[in-house]
Amino acid sequence: MTQLSFQPAFDAFHAVFRFLRLRSVVGPSDGLAYDKLRILDFYLLFPHKIRDIRLTASHQKFKKLSDRYADAKPYGELPDIRLVFERMRPMQAAAIQTLAARSLVSADALKQSEVRATESAVPQRLARRVAEMNVSQSDLMDFLATLASDYPLQGDNGLKARTGLMEHRYDAI
Repeated sequence: MTQLSFQPAFDAFHAVFRFLRLRSVVGPSDGLAYDKLRILDFYLLFPHKIRDIRLTASHQKFKKLSDRYADAKPYGELPDIRLVFERMRPMQAAAIQTLAARSLVSADALKQSEVRATESAVPQRLARRVAEMNVSQSDLMDFLATLASDYPLQGDNGLKARTGLMEHRYDAI
């Protein structure tokens, strides 16, 4: 018997939607390292894995989000999170390139591995859906904004090291 199951992590269209949700975290002026956006995307998709992040003492309260979003856990066991994260890379790349082609993120900044939202408007129906999802998961979005602003990407205390999703030992800091 063949069984098909959908995994949003491996769907480029779902990645576009998630990146649109994270656009509020990115902002037009600051920008965000592409790898940091990828990490935020992972925890937007798998919030039950937040408990595994090594957070600072002042942010330990966010670990409760793992329990709140336990129902977001996918059917069946996931392989190692690093493997899943790496397998998500092509879909994330396709999604960010699509957003750059639509001028929703800066193509010039993307060439420098930085994601910067543009002033271009998201189609109204899609923007409404993004806003609804962000409001319904406002605590999760607040957490992701905290990760984006309060933690560097590289180094022993950066997101790469704290999440274990990416190699950090050879970062030039």
